[in-house]
Amino acid sequence: MVAPLPRHRPRVHLISLGCPRTLVDSELYLGKLQQAGFTVVDTLEQADVALVNTCSFIQEAIDESVETVLDAVALKQQGKLKAVVVAGCLVQRFKDGLVKELPEVDGFVGVDGFGEIDAIVQQALNGEHHALIRRRPRLPHQGQPSRVALTPPHYAYLKVSEGCLKGCRFCVIPKIKGPLASRPIEDLVEEARRLIEERGVKELIVVGQDTSDYGVDLYGRPRIADLLQALGKIPGLGWIRLLYCHPKGVTRDIIEAIRDIPAVCKYLDLAIEHADDQVLARMNRGITQQGLRERVGMLRAEIPGMTLRTAVIVGFPGETEQAFAALLSFIREARFERLGAFRYSNEAGSAAFRDPDQITETLKARRYDELMSLQRQIAEEINRTLLGRVCEVMIDEQDPDDPNVFLGRTSADCPEVDGLVYVKSPSRLVPGQLVHTRIIDTYEYDLVAEP
Repeated sequence: MVAPLPRHRPRVHLISLGCPRTLVDSELYLGKLQQAGFTVVDTLEQADVALVNTCSFIQEAIDESVETVLDAVALKQQGKLKAVVVAGCLVQRFKDGLVKELPEVDGFVGVDGFGEIDAIVQQALNGEHHALIRRRPRLPHQGQPSRVALTPPHYAYLKVSEGCLKGCRFCVIPKIKGPLASRPIEDLVEEARRLIEERGVKELIVVGQDTSDYGVDLYGRPRIADLLQALGKIPGLGWIRLLYCHPKGVTRDIIEAIRDIPAVCKYLDLAIEHADDQVLARMNRGITQQGLRERVGMLRAEIPGMTLRTAVIVGFPGETEQAFAALLSFIREARFERLGAFRYSNEAGSAAFRDPDQITETLKARRYDELMSLQRQIAEEINRTLLGRVCEVMIDEQDPDDPNVFLGRTSADCPEVDGLVYVKSPSRLVPGQLVHTRIIDTYEYDLVAEP
């Protein structure tokens, strides 16, 4: 039995690491803690408890997570915190091994501890060390739990599913989160309505491990297009943005939904990962270069003004110079407006972990630099074509260095990962406001505009 909260409401500060999917989990944790009587605070200096929601997708994320946890532990040892609790993917992936490695941590929670997080935190404050790590996570979360906003009020992420069915050989997510587990359409529509009514959300960003497979487990077929249709009917929503689509899952109904639903941004996050047929096969991507070409071509042909974001891995085992050249050639051909690249991280537990022909870190770095140099050139050329055009911009915040400049984004730009528009305006603009602007200058990734 968990002891009742003391008269002094314990203060919790949460550090959220990793992707937007983790951020949604962090908001759910804070919602549960707030409902249980804890006070959520903005800084560690104000807190009694540090709750670290971790990422473990690649080694770089693991290192960041462990370093963040150790920093919090150091504060506890200095008497500046009463307890440290660690949650999320790092805990789920390494389970008891992590618990043994970090005895200074007071509590551990896997990826599905939304209902028990308050008990774990209170037990940590009471000096009791507990770890709640289920071998098979109970996902997705059920019902309509409260979320505490960790984004600006005008945009929010809507997580539609957990887990994945694809089995890419570089990825450990199915081992952490399990197979695809979708939430019902009606639950997601209700959550979206609440986000709009309670927070004033103007932009909804749809996320999952593979959103193109959304609904297969519940309905026997993908239903992401049906979900977009339902979300598009909600009053008060300005933009709906779709992230994390597998190219193989881009079907005509998804294309038509993006094209025809007014609120859906003409934008798609489509991770190709590579474009050489042999590398794609070794990755188990289930698609060829020609298949990628056809999908990019359909999206461009069917949706005027389409913006495509992609993700690419360089240095996968067996990536020859010829294979890398094929990737560069495809990037030149496809001319993705937005691109993120990653150096392959050889992860224990992934199917590719023991593959021969591993690529050296030096060669990965060279290929990464060459790819990003090409993408900077493409992005700069695309941005230059926008000079003089009128674009609708959603304002995010005032520039901290200039009261007459406001930072915003076009519908072609996702928060955190894409470019900014620097709007020069003598009159005050407010976050969430949609403003018609004219582009007066361009950079590699960013734009300058005025109303």
